[in-house]
Amino acid sequence: MPIVKANWVKKTLGLGLAFFFCTLTIYASFHTNAAFAHAEHGSEGGIPTVSSKAKLPKGVSLQVVKSTAYQFALSTDGQQRIEILGEDKRAFLRFDGDKLYADLNSTGWHRSRQPGGGPVPERLKTKQLIQANWVLLDQQPGYGWYDPRLLNEEMAHFNLGMRINGKPLNVRIERQEPAPMTGYWRPSLRTENMPDGLNAMVPGLSGNTFMLSRLPSAEGDFQVLDAKGQPFLELREDGVWLDSQNPWAKQTELFHAPASADSPWVKVSETGTITYAEPRLDAKPKKASQTGQWAVPIKLKGSDKTSLLEGELKWQRIEEPKP
Repeated sequence: MPIVKANWVKKTLGLGLAFFFCTLTIYASFHTNAAFAHAEHGSEGGIPTVSSKAKLPKGVSLQVVKSTAYQFALSTDGQQRIEILGEDKRAFLRFDGDKLYADLNSTGWHRSRQPGGGPVPERLKTKQLIQANWVLLDQQPGYGWYDPRLLNEEMAHFNLGMRINGKPLNVRIERQEPAPMTGYWRPSLRTENMPDGLNAMVPGLSGNTFMLSRLPSAEGDFQVLDAKGQPFLELREDGVWLDSQNPWAKQTELFHAPASADSPWVKVSETGTITYAEPRLDAKPKKASQTGQWAVPIKLKGSDKTSLLEGELKWQRIEEPKP
């Protein structure tokens, strides 16, 4: 996204969210009319979006994001008192500074547990108001939750009720038509500088997915270095290992077991091949007419020689299908 926000947004936006980021892969069939025949569920009539006219106070950020389904993502600077109201106007989430609470006796809490609205317990289906039961969920200044209205494609807009620092606020959520896709950035790899015993490729037509393979004939372990020259991936004889404490570990989008007390390195592949998200493949130029350059440094463990796996990033225009 082109908008740069404060650090507290970056730190808290991912907390509690069910995000699953996918790399866009465009196949040849993308150019057929069939590829555009059906809209993604929940986006018919437009994509649910926080209105640009919403007046949120400083220190609060609210977005609609896509994980397994559309959901709200709220992040704060840890200095706010915020209550989120359900469709019944009753608060079901509360942020008190950096502490997050939920009212287990509210229907809104149970409805927020699943994309289309989670099941409500029988004890809450009576007309009698049940006293709130606020429990501490976690110590975090941000959270993500589902709202069934985000999937209601017949609802062009609605208001999300909130109370921020004691003041009521209705945030308008409206559906907006997505901008038409005219092309995509396509990374390519130049292979003339490939070290002996290693293969590399860009498996997708777009995105930042990168694949490395250590050949059985290789001698030694290959290390992939971050921007500071520190190894965060190692392709060893017994598989591929990730330094879970390296700042780039989360950016690789590799799922792994917790590290042991003895070492931060965790195995992420039993084979010599790994496919991961490589952030350097995202070095997009400002203009579509320009060509971006990227490089992934690789070296043998214990060696001072570094090889650069270099490539380009070019804008690939999507041609309109001919009638």
